[in-house]
Amino acid sequence: MNIEEAKAECLRWLSHLGVQRARSEEMQRLAARRREGTIDAHDAKRELAKLDRGVTVYDGAKLEQAVKVLLKHV
Repeated sequence: MNIEEAKAECLRWLSHLGVQRARSEEMQRLAARRREGTIDAHDAKRELAKLDRGVTVYDGAKLEQAVKVLLKHV
């Protein structure tokens, strides 16, 4: 792996974290709406199901290699 590939892998990981963060924030907003009573349980479950479509797992194997390459050049 060269430096450009390492940078690209790090950016892919950061992108994955961004998606996870956005999903978490949306779940927090949904929970707040449910607590406030602005949404009923049925609608909350429906919206939660939309957010929970499939699990995306980031494979960190390449990230480890990318970090090692980048640290050699720091």
